[in-house]
Amino acid sequence: MGTGANHRNKPSLAVIGTGIAGLSAAYLLKDEYRVTVFEGQARAGMGAHSVDYISNGITSRIDIPLRIFCRGYYDNLLALYEHIGVEIVTSDHSGIFADETGRVVLHYGNAYWGRTQFSYLKGRSWLSPAAWTIGLQSRQFFARAKRDAGRADLAGLSFGEYLRQSGAGEEFVDTVLLPLMSVTCTCDYQAVRDYPADMMLGYLACGVHDIGIMSAAKGVDDIVPRMLVDVELRTNSPIAMVEAAGERLRVVTKAGAEQHFDRVVIAAQAQQAAAMLSGFDNRRALLARIPFETSSMSVHTDEQILPAPAEGLSPVSYHIPRDSDRAEVSVDLTKAFARLSDQNTIFQTWNPLRRIAPNRELMRVDFTRPTVTRDSRQAAIALRECQQQPDNRLWLCGSYMADKIPLLEAAVDSSVAVAEQLGAAIPWKASAPATA
Repeated sequence: MGTGANHRNKPSLAVIGTGIAGLSAAYLLKDEYRVTVFEGQARAGMGAHSVDYISNGITSRIDIPLRIFCRGYYDNLLALYEHIGVEIVTSDHSGIFADETGRVVLHYGNAYWGRTQFSYLKGRSWLSPAAWTIGLQSRQFFARAKRDAGRADLAGLSFGEYLRQSGAGEEFVDTVLLPLMSVTCTCDYQAVRDYPADMMLGYLACGVHDIGIMSAAKGVDDIVPRMLVDVELRTNSPIAMVEAAGERLRVVTKAGAEQHFDRVVIAAQAQQAAAMLSGFDNRRALLARIPFETSSMSVHTDEQILPAPAEGLSPVSYHIPRDSDRAEVSVDLTKAFARLSDQNTIFQTWNPLRRIAPNRELMRVDFTRPTVTRDSRQAAIALRECQQQPDNRLWLCGSYMADKIPLLEAAVDSSVAVAEQLGAAIPWKASAPATA
């Protein structure tokens, strides 16, 4: 943490939460404020649920959940990572889709020509009329999505309504698109359909299907310390209350410690932020309109989850029961990420529907993620308007606060917006920030 009179004369600012939103907000605001970061867990977030995996004499850190991204959509995230020196690598997330009986419906791989990714059918999918039908419907869907992405009327449609009106192929939607977007958005199929159509198409039309997936080469443990420079970090400090106290804000931990700050940024999920606020009734009511869903993630070595035969499978396996509202999606981490390729096979499975052998499971974590509806979008707009008031001292920051799918990019987008409103310069932007 910085020292000297200049630092002491800076206004004080609390950042509550150390997900990517809180970390990036703290990093961007540290030059303008004396930043204190509060985290309820024993270690700073993003890597709070990571687990060590030891095999073949090698120890690797497994991030839970995976943090993956792509060019064309994650502009601020990639600019931030480049600025702080995070090494980025390409990872393979080609997939195999199987029904509840284990029958493979579609199996494809990815290859690259320069920086362009293209997909091709693998194994028996070459001989499957269903796979060729899905492939054709996929090409038709993405071509139309790119044409439609700028349509002004999409904001008034849900994604489900758009799918019906556009005539998207049923086999592609049910077998690929809904399972793919349910794991991307970590929600069930109905929540995917409830998303605003323009928001969902903004993601799907960015070229994610043909530009490839990337990740941080060394995982989140390499990212977190790079963003906690020149700030004071207080772990094991869950927050009980944030309230107005004259011209400042009082922050009280659940242990009873309290401190006053000139500004406060709450970078927690909407329902958690609402529980902290005392006296901010309008914002609490708006936060209550932000929906969220709970998901489970398992890290394990149980190969029984794979379709047979397992040899030659793509890294991502989708198990799609007919009557389930979500798929079960497993990533073979040793195939998807080069840094794990010398270790024994290990999986990360989202929404485990089938039994995973207890002696094969390293970790299981439940977590919540926000989703977006047309109503919650209006609530987020109203929350952002609250933050533009001249006397505002409290900012909300997180993936639910940006007008995007609540992914890593939305979280960083929200922190950039807050930092600019608080007078901070954004290192990768040429334009001058607004004055707080």
